[in-house]
Amino acid sequence: MADDPGGGASSPQAGLAPANTPPPIVLIPLQTKNKSTFTVEIPRWLGWLFIISASSFLLFLSAFVAYRLMVPRFNVLPEILEDLGVDGVVMFRQYDRDDDGYLSLDEFEPLAHRLLETNETHIYDVPIEDDDHVVTLKTYFTPLILSSMSKDLNDVFGGSMNSLIGLQEWTKVFVEWKNFAAKDFKAFLPENIALGEVYGISGFGSSSEDLKGATLSSNRYYPPKLYDDGILIHRILSMFHPRVFILSRFAPQGSVACIRAYNEEYLDIVFRVHAEFQLNEPPRYPFWFTPAQFAGNLVISRDGSNVVYFRMFVPTEQKLNIDMEWLNGPREHESMEVDIGRLPLMEVNMTAPSFAAMENGEDQREMQKTDPVQLMEDLAAIQWDEEISVVEARRILELKLYPFKKVPYFNFTDAYDRAKIEKKLVHSILLWGALDDQSC
Repeated sequence: MADDPGGGASSPQAGLAPANTPPPIVLIPLQTKNKSTFTVEIPRWLGWLFIISASSFLLFLSAFVAYRLMVPRFNVLPEILEDLGVDGVVMFRQYDRDDDGYLSLDEFEPLAHRLLETNETHIYDVPIEDDDHVVTLKTYFTPLILSSMSKDLNDVFGGSMNSLIGLQEWTKVFVEWKNFAAKDFKAFLPENIALGEVYGISGFGSSSEDLKGATLSSNRYYPPKLYDDGILIHRILSMFHPRVFILSRFAPQGSVACIRAYNEEYLDIVFRVHAEFQLNEPPRYPFWFTPAQFAGNLVISRDGSNVVYFRMFVPTEQKLNIDMEWLNGPREHESMEVDIGRLPLMEVNMTAPSFAAMENGEDQREMQKTDPVQLMEDLAAIQWDEEISVVEARRILELKLYPFKKVPYFNFTDAYDRAKIEKKLVHSILLWGALDDQSC
């Protein structure tokens, strides 16, 4: 045995750890050209302990979050439950979005809109009389292309309170087809027959001129009750979704029309409708689905007894034709999210010429007729005394709703050619959406 540096004899076990002791953390200096580095060796048991502890914490946290989402944060006292009833408590919790047992003003706002009306969603059933003609309308709908939105829905949204659930679940129309009375379409007739003159077919009404252009609340779920003004448009659009607002929150609001052509018997009416849909119900936050516009065409007898042709659709010429706005929190100005996307198809058409409600004693009011060939033949057979083009009629309506379009706008390449001719500068505007419809 060698002597240690201090002169004493070394023990046979000196410098050796007990057999069951884990290897220690060893710091080994590594020499490099310019500096020294160290390698840290951590015992395996310590690494496993960390992994098990972290997993247990995440499991506990997930269970806690799930518990907080599923179990209310306040308890209903027995006497309150007895007085209010189960339905009352359920209704309260629908609007108590943060589940704290109190309704803030922001939480109360949609409830106030509901309390001011007699029903949640109004249904307007208008009977078809025996001596009337029947008009069959059919809807066509292809859901929004979710990938056309700028937001990644998989990364941003999720959970039971996902505000976009209403959008994701809207995959088919509410009513596939429906019969209307021909006389209902008198709502599209003007007071005076004048070619290309714009008139309103729905809006605030003549008694509320001061409200035109007012911005309406986004913190709502149910459309207000209608009377005469706009009921037909509501009935048609509710075939797509029951919660349709025929008066949009932002200008231009309402619907306008003009006569494109006429003769002694018939009128050809071109119209434009601005409406939107509310896709969510409490307790989820509101989600607004606003098409760029509904363009339409109606050919009807002057007395409104016979409808020859009807079509209403969302144009698809633009790459993006739907505006979407939704709330992710109770405060409208702080929690609003926006996006735009593409809707391939949203259209309602007349399927056959209007027919008598009663014929040879047979009641045909619930009958669905389809004869597109005869429909187009009847339309083509009409000779007009005076007319303008469909393009011109739509341009007239556009200028009425968007006065700024009186200044001509050109696409990028045409603008430079025009600037050279007129020797003027080019003012270039880059837009995400369109300024002359509601998809902006």
